Amino acid sequence: MAGEPSINVARKSKSPRPGHGRSRPTPAKTSNPATAFQVFCETFEDGLAIIDAEGRYSFINEPYRLLHKGVDDMLVCGTHYNEALAEGLARHVWELNGQSVDGWLTEHSLTAGTKRKESCIAFADGRWQLRRITRHASGACVEICSDLTKWKQKEDSLNSALVRAAVAEEESRHALHSEGMRKHEEEVLSQLNHWLHSCKKLPELNSVVESFLSRLLPDSHGTLFVYNNSRDVLVPVCSWNDALPPAEMKADDCWGLRQGRAYHYGRNGWRFCCDHMHKGEVAGRTGDYFCIPILAHGDTAGLLHVCPSENSSVPSDISRHRFRLACKCAEQISLAIANVKLSQELRDQSTRDPLTRLFNRRYFVERCSREISRTNSSGIVSSLISIDVDHFKKFNDNFGHDAGDIILKGFARVLIDHFRDSDIVCRIGGEEFIVMLPSAPERVAAMRANELLPKVQSMKVRYGNETLPSITVSAGVVEFPTAGDNLEDVLKAADKALYAAKAQGRNRTVCHGLHLLAAADC
Repeated sequence: MAGEPSINVARKSKSPRPGHGRSRPTPAKTSNPATAFQVFCETFEDGLAIIDAEGRYSFINEPYRLLHKGVDDMLVCGTHYNEALAEGLARHVWELNGQSVDGWLTEHSLTAGTKRKESCIAFADGRWQLRRITRHASGACVEICSDLTKWKQKEDSLNSALVRAAVAEEESRHALHSEGMRKHEEEVLSQLNHWLHSCKKLPELNSVVESFLSRLLPDSHGTLFVYNNSRDVLVPVCSWNDALPPAEMKADDCWGLRQGRAYHYGRNGWRFCCDHMHKGEVAGRTGDYFCIPILAHGDTAGLLHVCPSENSSVPSDISRHRFRLACKCAEQISLAIANVKLSQELRDQSTRDPLTRLFNRRYFVERCSREISRTNSSGIVSSLISIDVDHFKKFNDNFGHDAGDIILKGFARVLIDHFRDSDIVCRIGGEEFIVMLPSAPERVAAMRANELLPKVQSMKVRYGNETLPSITVSAGVVEFPTAGDNLEDVLKAADKALYAAKAQGRNRTVCHGLHLLAAADC
């Protein structure tokens, strides 16, 4: 071709050595440069085309045609480059990949201002091609096309592998986070179990539940309800995360208590709201809440209500996890309540009188011994009142032991109502009672005993269809450590004062002292 540099393919021949009779070889013929260049272009592995200054093909090798299936019939010398592109679009050979037709043509068309261009073209059949165009000083352009399909497939495979690796990494991170949360929850549940089984009283248990559930369920608020003594309503005993429970609720107000099993509002599309829910919470609610009965030894002791703080739907796996965690907490709370109640019952059986529910002699001896030690060390005086029902044996003989028991229970209620909450009222045995008044001197105790006498005498007790006759009591008052610094001496002094009251005619109070004075003198 004109203007192309000549290619010298002649070989240098070796000169014969002096003295040798060889003839000189004939020089090799020089190849035609144009022919050599054409051979180079035709045997070039990639597609190669030469486009003249007017934008028309002037040379196309066979690989170029093979790379342009679908428009290969257009690839002849004289065809305009941009016409072949447009025809390929018309035949849907090219893949636009989301571009507009005008945008695609602008990116890939050849213009007079094109100096150097490199772009990738996608074919509708999935092939990819890299195009590199370089303009010569003469205005002609050389385009080299390379098949990128395999490389693109490798790239896609690599990208897919990277995506899978990223997904696997995210799943691993999520699994590690879930495992960490599970271990944390197990640790907190273990601590909850330890603290709950260390509780001796229900108020202690309520405090532990409130503290731990605010940590185990931080994105929820809730309340623990328990039955009151009459078991007609449930009352809230603790709540967490600013929950606003009702003052009380009935068992029929909750679907969970009605069915005797945990109720997950919103699970599987079931949205029957409990009556104990606030109307503001129910209106337009899309989130879940849980009502889990607290069962102790087969008996329903209360209800654990848990309500997620957000008022919107959450992924079902998160909701199920919350529900399972709340059920685990309820199970531990149930066992702890059963243990505390059983412990309380055993303690009451060992310290309470079964007839009157007053403290018994065992409790009195333990508590009074501690109070005597306190008064001995502090110098503060306390008092005892020993009380005995007058002529109680005769009363039993006349009306029977059942009537006598009713009288004793009525008298016990009068004692509870009359004395302070800090005073210790005990039934020592039979018709004998004793009251300890901490930090009260003898004169105050005597005044309280004197005020008790008319209340007992005016007590009305019915037995069957008749009203039992009124009773009277006698009382002996003693102050300690004045009367003694040990329990035995104090009890002897109290009995001595009580016997003096009976000897003086009963229905009176006598104080211990140097002289056994009558109630009026006390």
